[in-house]
Amino acid sequence: MSAPRMTPGMKVRLGARLLLLQARWDPARLQGPGFAFALDPWLQVCWGGDPSELLAARRRHLEHFNTHPIAAWLTAGIVCRQEAAASSLLGAAREAEIRKIGPLKMRLGAALAALYDSFFWGALRPASALAGILAAQAAYLLGSPHALSWAVAAALSVYNVPAVMARIFGLWRGWADGERAAAELTKLSVQTWIRGLRWATMGGAFVAFGIGAWPLSGGDRLIAVLTFAAGLILTRRGVSPLAQLGLAGVGGMAVSAAGLRL
Repeated sequence: MSAPRMTPGMKVRLGARLLLLQARWDPARLQGPGFAFALDPWLQVCWGGDPSELLAARRRHLEHFNTHPIAAWLTAGIVCRQEAAASSLLGAAREAEIRKIGPLKMRLGAALAALYDSFFWGALRPASALAGILAAQAAYLLGSPHALSWAVAAALSVYNVPAVMARIFGLWRGWADGERAAAELTKLSVQTWIRGLRWATMGGAFVAFGIGAWPLSGGDRLIAVLTFAAGLILTRRGVSPLAQLGLAGVGGMAVSAAGLRL
């Protein structure tokens, strides 16, 4: 029995469903129900001829699963390849292949989550926010009345263009190369990219601060410098942005209450 082949139309269906990965998130199984929903059209292709096998496949993918939402696309491609391979076997060979799927999915989810979290949330998301700030400043300096629109467009583009490409490429490579796709990913200089992006974001933050603080008067400029420096120190110490905002508000009220003027 030959393994089923995945058509471009099926990849589009899986991708559309993977966009809803966390719509059915629950505390017990996390992304498990959403992942099972995404894979269901392919499971029907692989196991549709045997209702008992199809039911078993659906049940094994309803189990606990969690990873970065973008990494789920690569995982889905690899798992779909494994399901297709299992459906082409018979007897003990099929059972042995099926037993590999659950541990493989969990292992991929955990390993890829750390890598994707570091890049997309730890490096690219701050860079996209900075891109929005710089775009707004540039639009304002050029006299555009749509600075906010430019900021939103820049921030969304910087984050979502790489994110969409990573999703599509991950599903395609996962299906084409199986586990080898994940192994090849670990060989890339991702940590170097992350460090470079973080340094670039830090440099850009200083530029954005300089652009914003330069027009201020002496006293206001000093307050801006102190606030910016405090933010850097608190961030370095691991204080959350929400806590920093609260501290800034309390500090501002204290200064106002004291009637201080610089």
